[in-house]
Amino acid sequence: MKELDKQISEVLEHIISIRRYIHQNPELGYEEKATSKLVAQELKSSGLAVQEGVGGYGVVGILEGNHPGKTLLLRADMDALPMEEETGLPFSSKIPGIMHACGHDIHTAILLGVARVLSKYKDFIAGQIKFVFQPAEECSPQGGAQKMIKEGILENPDVDYALALHVWPQLYVGEIGLCSGPCSAKSDRFFLKVTGKSGHASAPHQGIDALVAAADIISSMQTIVSRRVDPRDSIVISIGKITGGQRYNVICDKVEMEGTVRIMTPGYEDEIRKYMNQVGQGIAYAHGTSFEMNYLKGYPMVINDDRLTQRVKDILTEKIGENAVKNISQDTSGEDFSFISQKVPSVYMKLGSSPKDAKEVLPLHNSRVIFDEGCIPFGIKALVALSLELLHQEE
Repeated sequence: MKELDKQISEVLEHIISIRRYIHQNPELGYEEKATSKLVAQELKSSGLAVQEGVGGYGVVGILEGNHPGKTLLLRADMDALPMEEETGLPFSSKIPGIMHACGHDIHTAILLGVARVLSKYKDFIAGQIKFVFQPAEECSPQGGAQKMIKEGILENPDVDYALALHVWPQLYVGEIGLCSGPCSAKSDRFFLKVTGKSGHASAPHQGIDALVAAADIISSMQTIVSRRVDPRDSIVISIGKITGGQRYNVICDKVEMEGTVRIMTPGYEDEIRKYMNQVGQGIAYAHGTSFEMNYLKGYPMVINDDRLTQRVKDILTEKIGENAVKNISQDTSGEDFSFISQKVPSVYMKLGSSPKDAKEVLPLHNSRVIFDEGCIPFGIKALVALSLELLHQEE
């Protein structure tokens, strides 16, 4: 492990410079042209065979070990979010309205570091490693994982294991979180439309106020969780966007809303949609308005394979340290690594990204969130150690 630390230290300055460049030049999902070009160049410079344009701007690097064996897939996502950065970092986003607020720049940098380090350990690798750099993770329900799977990233040869890391501000740098079984929520998306009739605000009886009906629908949607879901189960219904109205003295004739459903308990996949439609239709009818709902099924739950998770935990405990491995519970985030976990034994880990002296811990998707770059060498070390052990052990 001391030799591994030395190898990481030799590439770290370069990897951090890549991370900062990507952070300054973020690209939205399905627009990662420059990022994917940079990734491909870096993989080629590490001596890997490279496939570009996989599932859009996806990139796959192949590292062949010097001994026959299994195939391990390591995945990082590359896309940013449509947010204005407010971190004040010297390498803040130079692109107005786009920011790496979910740490995908760090994921990409870590995996490039892993590729560079592992390329020096080919003699110790029995099998091969597929480095998958995925576009459009944030584009639910049609994220990049499904397209890359359709274009064969799990085949030729067939993948035996898959691993992924995600920065996690709720854990400190030097910690890595693991859970077995379901570890993320099913993430669906919905669009609602309430239609009434406009009129003068001084005579509301002559119109049909879609805004009032929409407000009632928003409030009543929350009773689905509190009154129609078993209190031992876990469901979230959140409306994050509402638009409507034309002027201060005009009765609103149309309101459109967007939101998300997160399901942590299997069995509600179809029930929640039915309940939402019942609430919307009933309240709209009571107000004299009409109601439309477009419900899009998105990412399923990420399922961590029990046996592989235990192996990962044992390896990290031995190589990184027992205190570094934290048992965590399922969370409500959505993640399209889930489509990979449906196909092959997989483990999705949470990488601590907050300094231990942090006075404030901001969540993912916050315009002021700052990820401590100390998580980068730790993430590289964890993935390199796991790769070498998983491709060096017999079943």
